[in-house]
Amino acid sequence: MTVVRSDDGQFIETPGGNFGRAVATTSRGAAEVSVIRQRQRPGGANPAHTHDREEVMVLLAGEITIMVAGEDVVLGAGDAVIVPPRTSHRIENRGSHAAEWLLVAPAAVRFFHEDGQPGSPPWSR
Repeated sequence: MTVVRSDDGQFIETPGGNFGRAVATTSRGAAEVSVIRQRQRPGGANPAHTHDREEVMVLLAGEITIMVAGEDVVLGAGDAVIVPPRTSHRIENRGSHAAEWLLVAPAAVRFFHEDGQPGSPPWSR
């Protein structure tokens, strides 16, 4: 059993007003699932990207707009979205408060930029 405390580890900032922190990833001993806590400042956005595996996002606070396959969907606290593998998506915080969510995916999920090049955010490991 591995216990991860809420103050264990710091958020890592990435471009676009985004912050991420590994909660349960392969580097932390998770073998089957990856759980990452993410934050986004008001006005923040991440670039369009894909994953090789299904991704579930559960919004904990604030409001975000996720653009999936040409459709804009607004999510509020408690909402979730399931993004199929290899589906381009982008997240924006158009609200006036920080947003926070959990990203849940199979262990070792891979990230890809819009041009197909692999990405490796430091908080995803």
